[in-house]
Amino acid sequence: MSYTFVLFLILLLLSNELLLKKNYFLDRIEHSKHKLFINDNIPTTGGLYLLFFLLFFYSDKNFIIFLYLFLIYLIGLSADRLKNFSPKFRLFLQIIITFLFIENTETFIFDVRIDAINYLIDNYKIISIFFTIFCFIVLVNGTNFIDGNNLNAIGYYIIVYSIIYYLSKKFGLKLDLNFNLNIILFLSTLYLLNFLNKTQLGDSGSYLLSFFSAFYTIEFINNNNFVSPYFAVLILWYPCFENLFSILRKFYQKKSISSADNYHLHHCIYSFLKRKNFKSPNNLTGFIINSVNFISLIIGMNYFNSTKYLTLIILINILVYIVIYNYLIKQNLRKKFF
Repeated sequence: MSYTFVLFLILLLLSNELLLKKNYFLDRIEHSKHKLFINDNIPTTGGLYLLFFLLFFYSDKNFIIFLYLFLIYLIGLSADRLKNFSPKFRLFLQIIITFLFIENTETFIFDVRIDAINYLIDNYKIISIFFTIFCFIVLVNGTNFIDGNNLNAIGYYIIVYSIIYYLSKKFGLKLDLNFNLNIILFLSTLYLLNFLNKTQLGDSGSYLLSFFSAFYTIEFINNNNFVSPYFAVLILWYPCFENLFSILRKFYQKKSISSADNYHLHHCIYSFLKRKNFKSPNNLTGFIINSVNFISLIIGMNYFNSTKYLTLIILINILVYIVIYNYLIKQNLRKKFF
């Protein structure tokens, strides 16, 4: 760990205390139903800190990359600060920025281990573009969903980067190990501050963290052909499935897919814990979800180059999610939800 990085973390902690005292960057729970568990006195500074961290410590000093990271951060910041920032317009901006980003950085998904689809991706660039945009957007908005309670999103990405680091170091995969270790330590610092209710990602932080992580994971897979692309699906499955499941659920219920509600998995777990009178149900919810995902990803890590086993683990995760979700919905709806 470099002295520069240590100094950065110290300045982060000091600046966060100052922002807390001055009441800057405070979130507003009335802006979205997803913010139900958020304390009004917690600043949404996680994204700002992440922006500075990437600016100073990400090894690829590419202006184009940082420009688009800043733009995606601004969309999230606008969502944090503006009460009537249309979700549909927000999605439109995300798609435009993602399209320009993948075009300018040539960040494409090339291999899905299905010959027919690979043929289309190789021969029709537009299909590769649409598919890559879809993956970015699903992850970005899914991460914003799971950030609805403390520890959940930050803890999940700590696990993701830790697994990438471990595999790369053990098998000599192509990766900037120093940066990867730094982002684990940085996110761990945010995790502690989030646990203490001193900072949170907010929309700005969740957008930026997931957008960069999508780019980082695609680059990791493209640079290491030995790793199955389904390993990327596994390590990012939870926020992606949270988003897709929410869309399907609202479509089935004949609701607008852009409407916010409190029926995501973390909401259900929180409500269940609260009714059972557990202490700190907000933090506990994130810890429980992270723990279950940690076990799943640790198992999957042993099959990082086996598409067959990775697919099986992903399907098991989805099945477990649906079973637990249905159980909690039935339990929670016996009483008034929240």
